[in-house]
Amino acid sequence: MITDLFIDELNVRLKLLDIRKLKTRAEEILNTLPEERRQKALCYRKEEYQIRSIGSTFLIMQTVSWQKVYFGKYGKPLAYGKNFNVSHSGNYVVLAESEKSIGVDIEELKDDITADLIEVGFTKREKGWIGNSHIRFYILWTRKESLLKCVGTGFGMNPNQIDALPEKHLVQYMGNFYQLFSTVFDKHIISIALNSTKSL
Repeated sequence: MITDLFIDELNVRLKLLDIRKLKTRAEEILNTLPEERRQKALCYRKEEYQIRSIGSTFLIMQTVSWQKVYFGKYGKPLAYGKNFNVSHSGNYVVLAESEKSIGVDIEELKDDITADLIEVGFTKREKGWIGNSHIRFYILWTRKESLLKCVGTGFGMNPNQIDALPEKHLVQYMGNFYQLFSTVFDKHIISIALNSTKSL
């Protein structure tokens, strides 16, 4: 049900939970979650959203004691002594864990791209790089979202202020440097952002 991956070059551990396999155990796992997380999962009308919510909490609980978890201003889950982040899309929930502050985003690869998002979310250079490629769109989108999740703001900040082209493995944002990394896993794009002490 959970696939463990380790990205050596970043010293990052990924846990991928296949929600198709979680469905058969969803009720059992739901009953092990803290009450507020059970209620949050049950608030979703669509079963797939309920399963992803259950899976997110389940993965966090596999990483850190829930009593130590608290949430940042923009909803990022945090815990003293642990750096992790969680995301979900399509068939997977992913949790990334590192010694540094980290953000992760996963998106299922689809054949369509949203013109409105391209217009407001990307720099001129990025728009040129994307062209009509849905894969390139998802690579850049997940890189931006993982960075903003690493910062802790999510899309409370404007994504077109970040140049996340894959030629750059290190980007500067709001005075800090971040390593960016992207990979494909079972028709999903996963991007990771790490706070870095390196400079351009």
